[in-house]
Amino acid sequence: MNNLQWGLIGIAFTFFAHYFFVTVVLGLSVLIPIFEITGRLGRREENVEFARKLTSYLIRVDLFAGVLATWLTVFLAGYWPSLLFTATDTLFYPVSLAIVGIMIAIVSMAIYWYTWDKMSSRVHMVVGIFMALGALLVPLGMSSIFATIDYPYGVKVETVSGLTLFVPNSQNVFMNPIYLPLVLYTWLISIAVTSFIVTVYAYNRLKKGEFGEHILKQSRNITIISSLMALIFMLWLVYEVKSYSQYIYTQMVGNYSLVISEVLAIIMVLLSIGLLLKNLIYPLSIIGAALSYFLMMFFEIQMNVSRYPYIIVIGNSGIPASEEINPLFNIPAILPEAAILTFILMLITFLATIYIAFIMFPINKRNQAGEIL
Repeated sequence: MNNLQWGLIGIAFTFFAHYFFVTVVLGLSVLIPIFEITGRLGRREENVEFARKLTSYLIRVDLFAGVLATWLTVFLAGYWPSLLFTATDTLFYPVSLAIVGIMIAIVSMAIYWYTWDKMSSRVHMVVGIFMALGALLVPLGMSSIFATIDYPYGVKVETVSGLTLFVPNSQNVFMNPIYLPLVLYTWLISIAVTSFIVTVYAYNRLKKGEFGEHILKQSRNITIISSLMALIFMLWLVYEVKSYSQYIYTQMVGNYSLVISEVLAIIMVLLSIGLLLKNLIYPLSIIGAALSYFLMMFFEIQMNVSRYPYIIVIGNSGIPASEEINPLFNIPAILPEAAILTFILMLITFLATIYIAFIMFPINKRNQAGEIL
């Protein structure tokens, strides 16, 4: 296997695992403050308690997402230096927003979790808002990379030392027509996936007598709204891709992945509406969680696969992936093989840790200090 094949395999595997964790982190970072704020303002203590439980899970999931993000950067630096250059030079400002968002989110999560009942409720709610804003800033910045390789607006192409580079051409990269619908879709599908999962969790807690039906209803309502908005923004994104990235659109139409994605999105909305039927909330929320996650990954993978053999699409053609791979040295086969093996071992370790954290030691009770164990 050559550098190009190893590079595609390495970044695909890592991104696949990373994407799930950041999706849940984003969704929980938004949902948790909603539950706390509505609880404080409506004087519903169970909302606050529910937000506290979800925060503990958020902290655990974020640990995995951060490690895989670092691993993803290693693959980018080793195999795709010109893409990394584009992200850090041409897209400096949006990517900087993402980095700022990561810093805000991590600090806010730590403060938010460790200051329950140790600061005023108003200040704690403000910290929660910062946590949500920080999480939302990450896709706000990173989506500029995907929008650019779908439609390189605001850049020009140059070749330096065998590398195909994008450099600024004075156009505002934020004005890329694919960028805004991609950001909004990413936000809402992440919230939809997570809200389905939270609805399952809320139902289980309700059956154990820990919370009332209000929590379940609120989670259900968020699921319906986010699912519907995700569908709307997906259709907007598809329209912009059809207008500005004809190659990707043609490929997705040709292999029926676009139709499948749209049908799955409609089914997701119908499942969320079905949550209004009290007797079907539990099975539909489980099916909805699985289907919405499958939709998110399927649509994302098909958008990326449809670029091949190009890695950056320009209208009906593009820049081949082979021109973006690192040409400066031949990476020995043992290195990518060891990297893939390490990734697999990391993934197994993460799954085992998740099982221990979520199944063997769930959050059920408090210690004498009032902290949830």
